[in-house]
Amino acid sequence: MAVVITLFVAALGLSNAAAANTATANTATANTATVQHIAVPAYFNPNGSPGSAFWTQLNQSTPAVGIAVANPDSGPGSAFDQGYANAVQAATNSGVQVIGYVDTGYFGTTGRTTRDGQTTTAAWTAQAQADVDNWYSWYGGYGLAGIFFDDGLADCGTDNAHVSLYEAINTFTKQNHSGALTVDNPGVAADQCYADAADVLVMFEGTYADYTTWTAPAWELSSTDPDKFWHLIYNTPTQANMENAVSLSKQRNAGYLYVTDDNLPNPWDTLPTGTYWSDELSQSAADGGGGGGGGSCTPIAGSGDITSYSACMTATTETFTATFNVAASFHHVFIDTDNNQSTGFQLPAPSTSALGADYMIENNTLYRSLSSGWSWTPVAGVSPNMTQNGNTYTWTVPLSALNNPATTQQAEFNGNTFYTDPVTFAQS
Repeated sequence: MAVVITLFVAALGLSNAAAANTATANTATANTATVQHIAVPAYFNPNGSPGSAFWTQLNQSTPAVGIAVANPDSGPGSAFDQGYANAVQAATNSGVQVIGYVDTGYFGTTGRTTRDGQTTTAAWTAQAQADVDNWYSWYGGYGLAGIFFDDGLADCGTDNAHVSLYEAINTFTKQNHSGALTVDNPGVAADQCYADAADVLVMFEGTYADYTTWTAPAWELSSTDPDKFWHLIYNTPTQANMENAVSLSKQRNAGYLYVTDDNLPNPWDTLPTGTYWSDELSQSAADGGGGGGGGSCTPIAGSGDITSYSACMTATTETFTATFNVAASFHHVFIDTDNNQSTGFQLPAPSTSALGADYMIENNTLYRSLSSGWSWTPVAGVSPNMTQNGNTYTWTVPLSALNNPATTQQAEFNGNTFYTDPVTFAQS
């Protein structure tokens, strides 16, 4: 059944109480990841409960799950473990690429000690190389797919000294173990010099609260290879939060991600279960994560202050895009989600319609209307992603954040005192 939405979109230059809650937007020429793969730090022991059940759950979650990181003891451990061998083999047979954890300790640049108490770059290099070789010696025959290098540096370093360390361990791994998939995890956004230091880079590792206001670097947003980037998001308490995180990760061009409700001290020692997990698998696999994709998102040519605007809906998100010819202090999208002009904020003149906005996006914060006047409350746990490409702004909102939205809706674009004509669109 087609879902029809009538929209008018807005970017008002209004000063208001909601502005205090706005967050910084990603500002870059953005590409978007659409279909993604879940990549899990599987730091649970397959030799007993509940770890064995989590490994089984991973194996039953393909093809959505693409990578799992095995980690017996912050590395391969001191000896071969048949339980891990069986887990690697079973996961590989189900289609998961299992990679082994190796700690690089920032290659001694921060004073971290190796297992035998040394701090030099040479000692850390030797330990990392030995761990790589042990992973392949013990588990290569069971299907080990590569190596996950943790505690990574993110800056290039003077004369590229830091990135050269990771390029060297990457070369060592690939030359000695043909076909190895390599991942670097600095846990923060790496400089672009790391683009060839590993196959995949973990550009974010942190809480959901931090992720909603995080800005991806321009080189990630503009990359044509989303599978270069992996985001790890923990302490994501609700299913709606998880859906929002997945939507944001697609807007931020991450081809791999993992979202969990687990928290510190070790957010990677469990898997989400129930509908949270099944929904995460389907959300990540769904095409239409942003960038105006999905549905009938055909731009309408405007005139005056707004020259182009569009909107579209997928099964999980609504996306709004507009191009402005004027500066505006605040960028808004007003949405009448119940298709009832008598409820919600009544838009003032020169708007030709009162609209009755039940929700408003201001920059990348979503608000719910409290009355027919200017009175709003932020929607907890949702930060619609706003990307900017020149004068064009795009917002994406998860449908789960809107309270029982009608199949026909209205919204309105405005730039300062200029309003667009209505636009009607449908998702087949």
